[in-house]
Amino acid sequence: MFNELTLKFEKADWANNPEFGLIDVILEEHPEYYDIFNDDIRQGCKYSEFGRKDTPTFEQIVRAAIYKEVKKLDYRELKL
Repeated sequence: MFNELTLKFEKADWANNPEFGLIDVILEEHPEYYDIFNDDIRQGCKYSEFGRKDTPTFEQIVRAAIYKEVKKLDYRELKL
């Protein structure tokens, strides 16, 4: 079952949101853009032995922030 899900998401389908396809291509071709956000996102981050270990990756945070801005969402809407 897991392999079926992996295959399903192997190639993104941007037909409904072509602007996200463009963002995806730009980020894939220019990973140095993540450096722009690095200081802001990592500021105040501390490693802890406690708590949840399923925090989003740096890339997921950047992509969520771009999604939030493109769709003009507030944080409550982004959470949904």
